[in-house]
Amino acid sequence: MDEKLIQFVDHATNQGMEHATMRHMLLSAGWKEKDIAEVICARDLELPIPEPTGVGSARDAFFHLLTFTSLYTWATSLILLFITYIDFAFPDPARRTSYYTLEAALSNIRASLAALIVSFPIFLMLWHFLLREVRRHPEKAKGAIRRWLGYLSLFVGAVTLSADVITFIYYLFEGQLTIRFLLKVIVLFLIAGSLVYYLAFTLRSESETER
Repeated sequence: MDEKLIQFVDHATNQGMEHATMRHMLLSAGWKEKDIAEVICARDLELPIPEPTGVGSARDAFFHLLTFTSLYTWATSLILLFITYIDFAFPDPARRTSYYTLEAALSNIRASLAALIVSFPIFLMLWHFLLREVRRHPEKAKGAIRRWLGYLSLFVGAVTLSADVITFIYYLFEGQLTIRFLLKVIVLFLIAGSLVYYLAFTLRSESETER
Protein backbone atom coordinates (compact mmCIF):
# COMPACT_ATOMS: atom_id res chain seq x y z
CA MET A 1 0.00 0.00 0.00
CA ASP A 2 1.20 3.51 -0.84
CA GLU A 3 2.42 5.50 2.18
CA LYS A 4 0.96 8.77 0.89
CA LEU A 5 -2.45 7.17 0.52
CA ILE A 6 -2.24 5.74 4.05
CA GLN A 7 -1.29 9.14 5.50
CA PHE A 8 -4.15 10.87 3.69
CA VAL A 9 -6.73 8.32 4.90
CA ASP A 10 -5.43 8.57 8.47
CA HIS A 11 -5.54 12.36 8.40
CA ALA A 12 -9.00 12.47 6.79
CA THR A 13 -10.32 9.98 9.34
CA ASN A 14 -8.96 12.06 12.23
CA GLN A 15 -10.69 15.12 10.75
CA GLY A 16 -13.98 13.23 10.75
CA MET A 17 -14.30 12.95 6.98
CA GLU A 18 -16.73 10.27 5.74
CA HIS A 19 -15.47 7.37 3.64
CA ALA A 20 -17.69 8.31 0.69
CA THR A 21 -16.17 11.81 0.56
CA MET A 22 -12.69 10.36 0.97
CA ARG A 23 -13.27 7.89 -1.86
CA HIS A 24 -14.64 10.60 -4.17
CA MET A 25 -11.66 12.87 -3.60
CA LEU A 26 -9.12 10.10 -4.14
CA LEU A 27 -10.82 8.84 -7.29
CA SER A 28 -10.86 12.39 -8.64
CA ALA A 29 -7.12 12.61 -7.97
CA GLY A 30 -6.51 9.45 -10.02
CA TRP A 31 -6.16 6.77 -7.33
CA LYS A 32 -7.46 3.30 -8.13
CA GLU A 33 -10.66 1.99 -6.51
CA LYS A 34 -8.94 -1.17 -5.31
CA ASP A 35 -6.08 0.73 -3.60
CA ILE A 36 -8.52 3.05 -1.84
CA ALA A 37 -10.64 0.14 -0.59
CA GLU A 38 -7.58 -1.74 0.68
CA VAL A 39 -6.28 1.23 2.69
CA ILE A 40 -9.67 2.13 4.20
CA CYS A 41 -10.32 -1.49 5.12
CA ALA A 42 -6.86 -2.02 6.59
CA ARG A 43 -6.90 1.23 8.65
CA ASP A 44 -10.48 1.05 9.94
CA LEU A 45 -11.05 -2.68 10.24
CA GLU A 46 -7.43 -3.70 10.85
CA LEU A 47 -8.01 -6.58 8.45
CA PRO A 48 -7.00 -6.87 4.80
CA ILE A 49 -9.63 -7.49 2.12
CA PRO A 50 -9.81 -11.26 1.46
CA GLU A 51 -8.73 -12.44 -1.98
CA PRO A 52 -11.51 -13.91 -4.17
CA THR A 53 -11.47 -17.67 -4.80
CA GLY A 54 -11.26 -17.28 -8.57
CA VAL A 55 -14.94 -17.58 -9.55
CA GLY A 56 -15.23 -16.39 -13.14
CA SER A 57 -11.48 -15.82 -13.45
CA ALA A 58 -9.37 -16.50 -16.54
CA ARG A 59 -7.87 -19.49 -14.71
CA ASP A 60 -11.35 -20.89 -14.14
CA ALA A 61 -12.27 -20.40 -17.79
CA PHE A 62 -9.05 -22.09 -18.95
CA PHE A 63 -9.63 -25.25 -16.90
CA HIS A 64 -13.30 -25.52 -17.84
CA LEU A 65 -12.70 -24.97 -21.55
CA LEU A 66 -9.90 -27.54 -21.56
CA THR A 67 -12.05 -30.02 -19.60
CA PHE A 68 -15.09 -29.79 -21.87
CA THR A 69 -12.94 -29.84 -25.01
CA SER A 70 -11.35 -33.11 -23.86
CA LEU A 71 -14.84 -34.42 -23.01
CA TYR A 72 -16.13 -33.74 -26.53
CA THR A 73 -12.95 -35.19 -28.04
CA TRP A 74 -13.01 -38.53 -26.23
CA ALA A 75 -16.79 -38.94 -26.56
CA THR A 76 -16.67 -38.33 -30.32
CA SER A 77 -13.63 -40.59 -30.73
CA LEU A 78 -15.32 -43.39 -28.77
CA ILE A 79 -18.48 -43.18 -30.88
CA LEU A 80 -16.49 -43.19 -34.14
CA LEU A 81 -14.40 -46.11 -32.90
CA PHE A 82 -17.46 -48.25 -32.13
CA ILE A 83 -19.09 -47.33 -35.44
CA THR A 84 -15.98 -48.36 -37.38
CA TYR A 85 -15.80 -51.68 -35.51
CA ILE A 86 -19.47 -52.30 -36.28
CA ASP A 87 -18.77 -51.67 -39.99
CA PHE A 88 -16.02 -54.29 -39.81
CA ALA A 89 -18.14 -56.82 -37.96
CA PHE A 90 -21.21 -56.31 -40.15
CA PRO A 91 -20.03 -55.22 -43.60
CA ASP A 92 -22.57 -53.88 -46.09
CA PRO A 93 -23.20 -56.72 -48.60
CA ALA A 94 -24.13 -54.18 -51.26
CA ARG A 95 -20.68 -52.58 -51.17
CA ARG A 96 -17.41 -54.20 -52.12
CA THR A 97 -14.60 -53.74 -49.62
CA SER A 98 -11.49 -52.61 -51.47
CA TYR A 99 -7.94 -52.33 -50.20
CA TYR A 100 -8.18 -48.51 -50.04
CA THR A 101 -11.48 -48.65 -48.11
CA LEU A 102 -9.90 -51.04 -45.61
CA GLU A 103 -6.84 -48.81 -45.18
CA ALA A 104 -9.03 -45.75 -44.68
CA ALA A 105 -11.03 -47.59 -42.01
CA LEU A 106 -7.86 -48.72 -40.22
CA SER A 107 -6.53 -45.17 -40.36
CA ASN A 108 -9.76 -43.90 -38.78
CA ILE A 109 -9.39 -46.50 -36.00
CA ARG A 110 -5.81 -45.39 -35.29
CA ALA A 111 -6.83 -41.73 -35.21
CA SER A 112 -9.78 -42.40 -32.89
CA LEU A 113 -7.63 -44.52 -30.56
CA ALA A 114 -4.93 -41.86 -30.42
CA ALA A 115 -7.45 -39.13 -29.59
CA LEU A 116 -9.12 -41.35 -27.01
CA ILE A 117 -5.86 -42.34 -25.29
CA VAL A 118 -4.81 -38.69 -24.94
CA SER A 119 -8.12 -36.94 -24.21
CA PHE A 120 -9.74 -39.37 -21.75
CA PRO A 121 -7.00 -39.23 -19.04
CA ILE A 122 -6.86 -35.43 -19.44
CA PHE A 123 -10.61 -35.21 -18.92
CA LEU A 124 -10.51 -37.47 -15.84
CA MET A 125 -7.72 -35.48 -14.19
CA LEU A 126 -9.24 -32.07 -14.94
CA TRP A 127 -12.79 -33.10 -13.99
CA HIS A 128 -11.52 -34.55 -10.70
CA PHE A 129 -9.66 -31.28 -10.07
CA LEU A 130 -12.76 -29.16 -10.82
CA LEU A 131 -15.02 -31.28 -8.62
CA ARG A 132 -12.52 -30.97 -5.79
CA GLU A 133 -12.43 -27.19 -6.28
CA VAL A 134 -16.23 -27.02 -6.07
CA ARG A 135 -16.23 -29.10 -2.88
CA ARG A 136 -13.65 -26.75 -1.31
CA HIS A 137 -15.32 -23.58 -2.62
CA PRO A 138 -19.05 -24.25 -3.22
CA GLU A 139 -19.50 -20.77 -4.70
CA LYS A 140 -17.51 -21.91 -7.75
CA ALA A 141 -20.52 -23.98 -8.80
CA LYS A 142 -22.17 -20.63 -9.62
CA GLY A 143 -19.43 -19.72 -12.11
CA ALA A 144 -20.81 -18.51 -15.43
CA ILE A 145 -18.33 -20.46 -17.55
CA ARG A 146 -19.14 -23.69 -15.69
CA ARG A 147 -22.90 -23.22 -16.04
CA TRP A 148 -22.72 -22.15 -19.69
CA LEU A 149 -20.52 -25.07 -20.76
CA GLY A 150 -22.51 -27.53 -18.66
CA TYR A 151 -25.89 -26.55 -20.06
CA LEU A 152 -24.48 -26.18 -23.57
CA SER A 153 -23.24 -29.77 -23.32
CA LEU A 154 -26.69 -30.86 -22.11
CA PHE A 155 -28.23 -29.09 -25.10
CA VAL A 156 -25.86 -30.76 -27.59
CA GLY A 157 -26.48 -34.13 -25.93
CA ALA A 158 -30.26 -33.69 -25.97
CA VAL A 159 -30.22 -32.71 -29.66
CA THR A 160 -28.01 -35.72 -30.46
CA LEU A 161 -30.34 -38.10 -28.62
CA SER A 162 -33.40 -36.61 -30.34
CA ALA A 163 -31.79 -36.91 -33.77
CA ASP A 164 -30.77 -40.50 -32.96
CA VAL A 165 -34.33 -41.50 -32.01
CA ILE A 166 -35.84 -39.67 -35.01
CA THR A 167 -33.47 -41.47 -37.39
CA PHE A 168 -34.27 -44.82 -35.78
CA ILE A 169 -38.06 -44.25 -36.14
CA TYR A 170 -37.64 -43.08 -39.74
CA TYR A 171 -35.72 -46.20 -40.77
CA LEU A 172 -38.20 -48.32 -38.83
CA PHE A 173 -41.10 -46.88 -40.83
CA GLU A 174 -39.12 -47.28 -44.05
CA GLY A 175 -38.52 -50.96 -43.25
CA GLN A 176 -34.77 -50.54 -43.66
CA LEU A 177 -33.60 -51.53 -40.20
CA THR A 178 -30.48 -53.69 -40.16
CA ILE A 179 -28.37 -55.11 -37.33
CA ARG A 180 -25.51 -52.85 -38.34
CA PHE A 181 -27.66 -49.70 -38.26
CA LEU A 182 -29.39 -50.71 -35.02
CA LEU A 183 -26.06 -51.25 -33.25
CA LYS A 184 -24.88 -47.79 -34.32
CA VAL A 185 -28.07 -46.23 -32.95
CA ILE A 186 -27.62 -48.07 -29.64
CA VAL A 187 -23.96 -47.03 -29.32
CA LEU A 188 -24.75 -43.36 -29.94
CA PHE A 189 -27.73 -43.46 -27.57
CA LEU A 190 -25.82 -45.13 -24.74
CA ILE A 191 -22.75 -42.87 -24.88
CA ALA A 192 -24.62 -39.58 -25.40
CA GLY A 193 -27.34 -40.59 -22.94
CA SER A 194 -24.82 -41.51 -20.23
CA LEU A 195 -23.04 -38.16 -20.58
CA VAL A 196 -26.31 -36.19 -20.52
CA TYR A 197 -27.50 -38.07 -17.42
CA TYR A 198 -24.18 -37.58 -15.59
CA LEU A 199 -23.91 -33.86 -16.40
CA ALA A 200 -27.54 -33.26 -15.47
CA PHE A 201 -27.05 -35.12 -12.18
CA THR A 202 -23.87 -33.14 -11.40
CA LEU A 203 -25.42 -29.75 -12.17
CA ARG A 204 -28.53 -30.60 -10.16
CA SER A 205 -26.46 -31.75 -7.18
CA GLU A 206 -24.44 -28.54 -7.24
CA SER A 207 -27.61 -26.45 -7.44
CA GLU A 208 -29.07 -28.22 -4.41
CA THR A 209 -25.80 -27.71 -2.48
CA GLU A 210 -26.02 -23.94 -3.05
CA ARG A 211 -29.41 -23.69 -1.30
